[in-house]
Amino acid sequence: MDVPPDLGDAVNCAECGQEIDDGALVCYRCGAATSERSREPSPIDGATDQSRWSLIVLAIILAGTVLLFAGLSFTGRPVMPMVWLMLAVAAGLLAWRIRLR
Repeated sequence: MDVPPDLGDAVNCAECGQEIDDGALVCYRCGAATSERSREPSPIDGATDQSRWSLIVLAIILAGTVLLFAGLSFTGRPVMPMVWLMLAVAAGLLAWRIRLR
């Protein structure tokens, strides 16, 4: 008769009571951590400044493009509908990016 390999001592999850392996990092049933954190993640300080500047640059580019195409349409030169569609997509992406902040 074959004996399965020893997977370690079994313990019960503190959250749901499911029997899990002693070496498990999280409970496979509820996802609760089985031990306290040994290290904290480092904070991301520079990301807010970088995202703020990228947002400002995107807004300036979008505003400049809108003014350019509006100026072209007021001078009588027709602007193709595909250009306006691309501009609308760019504005939508910018709005989505702002919403993610």
